[in-house]
Amino acid sequence: MVLPLLSQDARSAARLRRMKTSATALLLVAAALYLASLRFDGTAIGFVRAGSEAAMIGGLADWFAVTALFRHPLGLPIPHTALVPRKKDELATKLGEFVTGHFLTREVVVQQVAEAGIVVKIGEWLAEPANAALVAKEAAYTTGVLLEQLDDAAVVDSVLEFLRRDLARRSSAPVLGRVLERALAGGSQGPLVEVLAGRTHRYLRANVDQLVPEVRGFAERRGWIAWLLATDKRVRKGLLDVADIVEQVEQDARHDLRLWLDGLLADLATELQHDPATAAKIDQLVSRLVEDARAQAVLHDVVTDAMASIRESLSDAKGGLQDRIAVLVKQLGQRAVDDDVFRGRIERVLEGVVGHAVERYGSELTALIRRQVAAWDATAASRNIELAVGRDLQFIRINGTFVGALAGLVIHGVTLAVS
Repeated sequence: MVLPLLSQDARSAARLRRMKTSATALLLVAAALYLASLRFDGTAIGFVRAGSEAAMIGGLADWFAVTALFRHPLGLPIPHTALVPRKKDELATKLGEFVTGHFLTREVVVQQVAEAGIVVKIGEWLAEPANAALVAKEAAYTTGVLLEQLDDAAVVDSVLEFLRRDLARRSSAPVLGRVLERALAGGSQGPLVEVLAGRTHRYLRANVDQLVPEVRGFAERRGWIAWLLATDKRVRKGLLDVADIVEQVEQDARHDLRLWLDGLLADLATELQHDPATAAKIDQLVSRLVEDARAQAVLHDVVTDAMASIRESLSDAKGGLQDRIAVLVKQLGQRAVDDDVFRGRIERVLEGVVGHAVERYGSELTALIRRQVAAWDATAASRNIELAVGRDLQFIRINGTFVGALAGLVIHGVTLAVS
């Protein structure tokens, strides 16, 4: 893959050429001084000759070293030169290993996340009503798109498969028992009882004429005494009396039957959690329901209706669901700012996720760097690296020329002193 020369690279190339010209000019000045010194004699000229000669040696040596990084000096295939083009893949691997080994570690990244205060910053941003509304809108849209891609039958199959695996792994009775116990403690059964009682007494009154023959027939099959007592009048009165009692149950939260029913449910919740026999029966019932075709059909209808309702609510910007999501998002953001305990939990979760991601996928960065650099053309890679650091490397040539000159002067002076 040949890398194009961008406008920024063009400016870097111009600066690099200027630095190369400066370093080469300094080397030529040293050569000119050396050649000029050959025409004269004297102590001072000796220092000039020694300094310029050493400056040329230092400048040429550093020119060779810098040039050998990126190409063969003078085009000669000298061993251990053109290191970047020849070793680019190995250099890429070492660079990736260095980054992942010293910078992209769990400890370093987690510390940076903690010091950055990301949770507080996000919380402050979410606490703004406009931002919360934006998040709610985008979340509703994204969720709606995802739900559109789901197949209702596949969702039902997934639910059934989850239930089968859960039943094989553990008993469902204790879970149902705890749910029922908490529902009773919060009074959640009250509205359900009221709905069932209300529908029951209205159904009895509306269909009493159809129920009388059925109830009378059932009573007659129980024996001749029931046959004598089960007249149409008595059955009708009995059904209407039951309807009156059920209506009282609906209207009176302290009705004896409701209290009895609450006690019955409480006993059931206890037995589900602590009675192995009851738990076994419930598990058998649940297993049969999971495999029952009619129960699966009911589950399919429930899932289909629920998903359709959710999709419709999410897509309706004026339906109120997006507003409720926005309120929830704003509350979570404000809580992340004000509640130290809640914020601490979120930070620990974030640190765990980030740490796991670094440990699990940090090595992918090494592979990414290696693959990317391996795809580069060797000459182009060398050119781009030289554009990035070559200007600074030219200072090595300049410094080498000056240091060489100083070293030559010192050595010449020492030679004169000891001779």
